[in-house]
Amino acid sequence: MMIPARLVLAVQDSRYVEPLLNYVHGSSYGSALQVTAFTRVESFLHYMDAGETPNLVVGDADMLESWLSRGEASVPWLLLSEGHTALSLMEGCDSTPKYQPLPQLLDIMITRCKRSGGTLEKLNSGSTPVIGIVSSLGGSGKSTIAMNMAKQLGVLGLRVFYLNLESVNSSALFPSGSVGMEGSFSRLLYDVKASQESASETELSIAPYIIRHHGLKCDSFEPSFNVKEISEMTVDDTSLLLTSLISCHHYDAIVVDTEGDSGERLQAVLEQAGLLIWVLLDDLISMHKSGVWLDQLELKSPALFGSVRKRSRFIVNRYTGQLVNGLPRKDMSIDGVLPYIPSWKQLHREDLLLSSPIYQREVLKLCQQLLEGSGIMPVHAGGGK
Repeated sequence: MMIPARLVLAVQDSRYVEPLLNYVHGSSYGSALQVTAFTRVESFLHYMDAGETPNLVVGDADMLESWLSRGEASVPWLLLSEGHTALSLMEGCDSTPKYQPLPQLLDIMITRCKRSGGTLEKLNSGSTPVIGIVSSLGGSGKSTIAMNMAKQLGVLGLRVFYLNLESVNSSALFPSGSVGMEGSFSRLLYDVKASQESASETELSIAPYIIRHHGLKCDSFEPSFNVKEISEMTVDDTSLLLTSLISCHHYDAIVVDTEGDSGERLQAVLEQAGLLIWVLLDDLISMHKSGVWLDQLELKSPALFGSVRKRSRFIVNRYTGQLVNGLPRKDMSIDGVLPYIPSWKQLHREDLLLSSPIYQREVLKLCQQLLEGSGIMPVHAGGGK
């Protein structure tokens, strides 16, 4: 499972601890680290005896010596040094300056957690989680959410693949910064078809078609501009593509940006995604269409509907602080909201859709709320003394 890296901070100076905790909670690091802090030796030792085993202990010399003097430590630790000679118990230990820029210090802690088998590594041996971003209507901000979610998961250090299944690929507005083969997605779709038609059932190789999308901080395919070709993708085509991405075991999460209709590509995502995020708007048309879409799925395929419903979470995009329209079904509830960004109404630079501090912060919070316990990403930070 992917859970937060559990960090114990043991520093006697509360004037050092409190600003650090405040910074963690107010930044993207709050989604990568669960910090439990102690300023008293007795509380720290009691926690280490009875508390949940952390991935890393970070502390000053006095606090660490009081703990290490009791015997060999089974938990990795990191000394916050102040320039004086290390105590005998700590000779040869890992250390980092106590006073340095907080982002730099927290990056060191996260890296140390990774080296120690921390939770930012992929710990689950099961299949890669697939997150499907879906909506019953176009223009709901689905693609903006999908791309921002892929980016934020990538920023947290996870290996993410962004798969766009729209007929017109929205991510084409955001250059990847990588050079891919011209028409590579068309070639990939040819390989998909050929693999299914081959009597020997040749395994589909997707590696040659993967590019690094530097703007999204994740991997992706080169966007295709052949609308007809993508529109003709079948359930089997899409399923094989998803299965190939999952089975390569290179990714901690696959974020799928779907078409806003009930086509075959969406059908495959509904069947294979471990988590389905439904994007709603607080208006009559959005609520109506979402309700009708789910009604029809329940009528035509009750078994699939039951499975989809268990894996679905509903969020309201462009939320202004109060929900005016009621939900169309009694079995629906709002699981999260994302804010309305007024400056996007007259947007003239595409990159601003991926760089709004407010929106990025709320996407991270949404990830915390929706993905907790799903095996996809680190969640909430906490603190205590």
